[in-house]
Amino acid sequence: MNNNNQLNNKNHKDSFLKCTSGSIAISMAIMLPAIFICMAFSINQAYTMRNRAMISEATNEASLAVIAIDNRNVNDEAKKQNRTLALNYINYFISKEIGDGSKTDANLLKPGSEVNVDYDEDKQEYYIAYNQKFNEFIEIKDNEGEKPQPVVVGNKTESYGNTRKYLIYDSFDFAFISDFSASSTCQYSDVNCNDYSPNNNAQRRLDYMKDAIEDIIEKYKEYTQYQFALVPYDIGVPVENKTKNAAGGQNYDCSVMYKMKKPYNSIDYNFWSNKNVAFTYWSKLKKDNVIKDYSDKSNYFPNHRKLLTYFMDSSYYNYYAHIVGPALGLEYGSNKALVNAGLCTERTSYQDRVEYGLHQYACGIGRNDQPENNRGVIDSEYATVVQLFDYMFSGNYDDVHYSFANSKTVDIDGTISTLFSDMQKNTITFERPISPVIAEFSPFMGMCQSPLYSNNLMNEKMVNVKKVTDEIYREIGDAKYVAKFESTPHLIPFSNDKNHNDNILKSLKKSNWKPGGGTDTMTALLRTVPIMAESSGNNKVMIIISDGKDDKGADVLRDTFLDKGVCQAITGGLRDKQNFDRGYIKNQAKSAIIYYIKLNPEASNLKTDAEYEAQFGKWFTKCMNGNPMFLMEARDKNSLTDVINKVIEIETGKFIKKNQTGS
Repeated sequence: MNNNNQLNNKNHKDSFLKCTSGSIAISMAIMLPAIFICMAFSINQAYTMRNRAMISEATNEASLAVIAIDNRNVNDEAKKQNRTLALNYINYFISKEIGDGSKTDANLLKPGSEVNVDYDEDKQEYYIAYNQKFNEFIEIKDNEGEKPQPVVVGNKTESYGNTRKYLIYDSFDFAFISDFSASSTCQYSDVNCNDYSPNNNAQRRLDYMKDAIEDIIEKYKEYTQYQFALVPYDIGVPVENKTKNAAGGQNYDCSVMYKMKKPYNSIDYNFWSNKNVAFTYWSKLKKDNVIKDYSDKSNYFPNHRKLLTYFMDSSYYNYYAHIVGPALGLEYGSNKALVNAGLCTERTSYQDRVEYGLHQYACGIGRNDQPENNRGVIDSEYATVVQLFDYMFSGNYDDVHYSFANSKTVDIDGTISTLFSDMQKNTITFERPISPVIAEFSPFMGMCQSPLYSNNLMNEKMVNVKKVTDEIYREIGDAKYVAKFESTPHLIPFSNDKNHNDNILKSLKKSNWKPGGGTDTMTALLRTVPIMAESSGNNKVMIIISDGKDDKGADVLRDTFLDKGVCQAITGGLRDKQNFDRGYIKNQAKSAIIYYIKLNPEASNLKTDAEYEAQFGKWFTKCMNGNPMFLMEARDKNSLTDVINKVIEIETGKFIKKNQTGS
């Protein structure tokens, strides 16, 4: 009895753990597998949720990319394009590795994955569904020891991967930079045409360009947050002039924006725009080694001073005798009629005429730019203008075209660096003489020709002759082309007028344009910069519409500007806060974008970088940095309207919230 009590007392003094150590070990042995299984399931669940979140984010980004091109799954090719684009974005977010866009979408699929891009026509919504098989993070074998099947993870399509086009209630300024060169008169389907072809009725590229722009403005004119501008161009941009010409019709100006090299930066271009510099005579003297260097004024002064004065003075007389007088209904070739009408006066002193090199009749004597009253300007600038003419028209320079702003005269780096700071200083605008291009009434006759064609001062007959005949002058005079002249087409900038969109639409609809002249797209893009800088919209969109065939020489200047980053300088400058703070731009843009639409009768679905480069050259590689989103083609009015409409909508994609899916 006592022994038993001693034993009880001894056990009573032992701890609980010593007494139960075996049972805890047994319990832990039983519980550990369950704990590990729970932990594995938890880790795998977290891994699956992480993958789902990653896929959801990827499909969101992919849906915005798909809605940017907005092809609406119209055919099998469009569906394939959407799948490929979506997979590129999804692959990036899952593996941080963009697939090769030149491959088929099947090659972009990860093993065990599938993608589908649906479009709801009624709701105008895109739905991207993506499923991907993932192996478990921790393998949990079943009772038979087999590996588990991969887990299929996808996005919840009611919440992710959905987009719809929304109208963003922000202000947008759209500038149509429109090609009005001779090649825009070519027929829709004429692939090889690059010439003036006026007899195409309503089948000209210009016609469907004009109609498409009208349709777009008509569609969006009620949206007060949208404003439109028109920048027509050939070689230079025609600008409206409020003054009247000598016959009573309108005048018009020609404008470019470049920083010029010395000495071309100090020329009074407006003064020289209606002066005959008698290049033919000087070129003969140079051929005979009488003149060594056109730009050396000692070649002209003092030995030939009277002669060069006579050329300019007689040119004034010829302009009034052949153009202005007949346009006013005066007897053709009658000096008496010119005097009686007050257009000219007779210089009766033969001695004065000989001494100063003057024509018998002084015409336009009321003008401030009359040669007789500007001898100082002539003495200081004449040689430089003759050299300009040599660059433009001698045919001796492959890198020069029919513009005084060319690769020989333009300071390209200086133009880009002062793009906003010196806009006003670098903008060169001159009054364009209203006369046939083939008459030497202007050393800048190759520039801004489209209004001359639209007003019948140039036609097919004149394009094919080398000299204006009396018959042509009589035809112009009898038809009163100069007296009825209208400044069209011309630059139509943005304005604060609440009826601006209506006004620009009316201007387009009433115009019967007949474009002509060469093509210089870079000049047009640069001249658009001041227009965008003065506009008030928060978003700036520049849309170049051209057949893509710049003149020889103009293409050299264009590519050099593109190589030096002019597009980035334009778009970046419009968004730059310092430019706004310094007053260079009216409003700091949230976004600024350049698009290029090529009028191409053989427009096709471009896919590879090589195809885009072949069609768009450095517009693709340099201006757009290899991004094809900003380059489009159109073969007719409908396709052009569609791509312009796409440009207007392109940045307005937005995720659909759950409460919006049924709206």
